[in-house]
Amino acid sequence: MHEHTEHTRGPESAPGPAAGTTLGTAVLRIAAAVEEHAEDEAERASSAALAIPHTHGSVAIASATNRLLTRVEGLAVGIEYIPVCRRGARGVGVLARWETLKAKGPAPDPLGNWSYMRDLAHLARDMVRVLRDHRTAERPKVFVGRPGMPPLTPSTP
Repeated sequence: MHEHTEHTRGPESAPGPAAGTTLGTAVLRIAAAVEEHAEDEAERASSAALAIPHTHGSVAIASATNRLLTRVEGLAVGIEYIPVCRRGARGVGVLARWETLKAKGPAPDPLGNWSYMRDLAHLARDMVRVLRDHRTAERPKVFVGRPGMPPLTPSTP
């Protein structure tokens, strides 16, 4: 049998994030980056869909609709993770609109698929706005305002 030897390194030689950073902090930074990337992709998909004219082919409209459905489903999960008491009216509204769009689907008229794609694009943009507003509200405030006096920084004694 082989003996198992445990190797240890000092903090100065450890690979990865800077010293003093915990694994939890690093994971949160990565998660935030992934969320922001998903939001950026949803915005790009929305912009691309809104640029498609109603005279475009049905394949392009179906493809854009499929991309938007995927993005909106992911954004809806993110909004559902926000506690109801902190979602705000816009957060509740976009989830209600999402449920309505899922249930109804595209209208049977000639512009039904195109209109549905545009509704999804606007919904995706609103969902991104809800998530970014929530993230901004949850960030710790750096400065404390004092009327008539200079602001305090966290390092001010």
